[in-house]
Amino acid sequence: MSPSPKKPRRIASPQPLLVLMERWPESWAGVADDKRFGAGLVTELQPFVIHLQTLGLAPRTVRQHLDNLWVIGGEIIRQLNDEPALRKVKPRRLLLDTVADGGAPMVTGASEDEQMSFDATALRLLRFLISR
Repeated sequence: MSPSPKKPRRIASPQPLLVLMERWPESWAGVADDKRFGAGLVTELQPFVIHLQTLGLAPRTVRQHLDNLWVIGGEIIRQLNDEPALRKVKPRRLLLDTVADGGAPMVTGASEDEQMSFDATALRLLRFLISR
């Protein structure tokens, strides 16, 4: 008896996730300039989230990547406040520079498993960004 073929996973609409992402700049902001830069980061990250949705990943997996992107974006905004000269760098360039080694920035207080999850998302993001 042959195994029955797997049902294709229904791809959910990315719209609710994109709407959620629109709140990120406010959540990351320490100063007013952070909101503008954060909005630029969200603009760069949204096509990646749409891409994740098209892969047919489990909703929980997509959500994990989304949560990791929020953390990575927050770390980028923290870097801006630590190094104000970075504000002159375009969001796409800073995003690429942040994940260029295939990993996420080290997140203070993250467990080893959490950091590995951030790194996995960063690697997927890097591959996506350099492919387009």
